[in-house]
Amino acid sequence: MELQPVSIGNVLGMMFSLVVSFGVPIGLFVYLWRKKKASFFSFATGLLVFLVFALFLESMVHSIVFNATGNLITGNVFLYALYGGLMAALFEETGRFLGIKYIMRNQLTKENAFMYGVGHGGIEAMFLLGITSINNLANAMMINDGSMTSVLEGLDQTARETAVQGLSVLWETPASLFFAAGFERIVAICLQISLSILIYQAVKEKSGRWYWAAFGVHFVVDFAAVLLSSFSIAAAEVVMAVMTAAVVWYVAKMYRAMKE
Repeated sequence: MELQPVSIGNVLGMMFSLVVSFGVPIGLFVYLWRKKKASFFSFATGLLVFLVFALFLESMVHSIVFNATGNLITGNVFLYALYGGLMAALFEETGRFLGIKYIMRNQLTKENAFMYGVGHGGIEAMFLLGITSINNLANAMMINDGSMTSVLEGLDQTARETAVQGLSVLWETPASLFFAAGFERIVAICLQISLSILIYQAVKEKSGRWYWAAFGVHFVVDFAAVLLSSFSIAAAEVVMAVMTAAVVWYVAKMYRAMKE
């Protein structure tokens, strides 16, 4: 296999995903910080909770469970979607609850709950898509300007073929999928903000029903996304967007009616 040029459509899709991953969280942060007087501490709390509970603790449990069960879960799309949805909801909503209740206990305002969600969803976008987009875009530019060829010339035949095979996704993947990745992150950030406001309500009202509401929403959206993506990525994106839009509509009404 030889290197092929990466289309302008694919490059634009990578750029779109990169801008979404960093631009949306940073833009929301600046707006809430300057216009709504929300605190940086709330943003940092959301960031920290995601790193600890989702990237560290949840990943550690996945490693243990998958090693213990072999391909029992990973080899069955329904079980994998069920397991993934439950674990994501458990770790992220529990972490969110603990972060808002204890770390943010002296800053419990709805604006800071919103800012927490920006931190939580923002760092998720940066880690899951932003870093990948930077890498994809850099490699695409090197392929198109010819410098990647020089880099690969220093490798032996086997290593070169392996590298080219890995890079082939950059020109073989339809441009629509690169744009879809950015769109999915916009939807995910909106969902993370909504879930943060539900957990804020649970803390303020000292009511477990809002925690379980957030847990249920998180589970259903993740379960549906994983299950449907095994059949059609487009269908998964549409269903996730529709469900998230319904949650955002409900939470927005709740948010406007909140009194500090």
